[in-house]
Amino acid sequence: MSSDNQTRTPQPGNSPEQLKLDLAEFGYCLVAAALEGAELGAVQKRLIDQARAELNLSIDYKNPGHLDNQWVNMLINKGEVFERLVLQPLITQLVEYQLGPDFLLSCCDAQIKHPGAGAMPLHTDQWWMPPPADPSGPHAQPAAITRNQGRSLNPVALQSLITPPAVVLALYMVTEFTEQNGATRLIPRSHLSGQQPDPAVPHPVETIAAQGPAGTAIVFDGRLWHAAGRNDSQSSRYGITCAYCGPQFRPLENYTRGLRPEVLQRAAPELVRRLGFKAWSTYGHTGDPDLDVSLDGAQTLGALKP
Repeated sequence: MSSDNQTRTPQPGNSPEQLKLDLAEFGYCLVAAALEGAELGAVQKRLIDQARAELNLSIDYKNPGHLDNQWVNMLINKGEVFERLVLQPLITQLVEYQLGPDFLLSCCDAQIKHPGAGAMPLHTDQWWMPPPADPSGPHAQPAAITRNQGRSLNPVALQSLITPPAVVLALYMVTEFTEQNGATRLIPRSHLSGQQPDPAVPHPVETIAAQGPAGTAIVFDGRLWHAAGRNDSQSSRYGITCAYCGPQFRPLENYTRGLRPEVLQRAAPELVRRLGFKAWSTYGHTGDPDLDVSLDGAQTLGALKP
């Protein structure tokens, strides 16, 4: 590979073909103007209003691993504008390219880096996937895998078997992402390393900032090494992540338990399916695997007598 190819990084665009090539080669691509105009303005207002309200009521969520960031979870319940992000057509093409047609929504949440918020540890969003095993040796126990156990400092592509992508994420830049305000940091091509990164902060390996104007979306492979950067600016940085996973994996947010009734009532059929209300190859059913929407507990059969 030429030195030019080694130093090249994805540029924002809207060509599905080029975006797929970037996603495969670099582990990420940049979708230009994934949100724009009135839609971008509506998303900004709804998110900022929601975040401020949760903060004012002292019900804001802070992830135990990085307490200086504010998270707004279950956005699907917090405004109809967020439902459209989940179904964005070009991003849907990219997710289907990686995962196939029956993928699920794993989460739709916001990560807000207020001024002074520090950098997150490098990680992947597929840390829970058991690695390939040697038939003659021990295997990883799926139910014993925990976060932040990686120790790799080598993001170079592994010349042996690695796990396939099972997660794809679309990170919408709701406000501008810059080097100074905590833009997501990543390592191009690290999705092919087959390894989990060392979580030390400061990051022990070189990263680059994924920068762009508000409305840009980073679509990336769940195996990519990445982390939110430090916010050294005077303004908060707002991002929304829509993560998608294969239907055989457990989503991050529990929609069948936590979705508000009015959201389910108005949801388009495709959104209902992505939220996990339709069984996949019989998995996830509540008695009848063939229904378009699985029955809830109040509707399912209980104990019967002849």
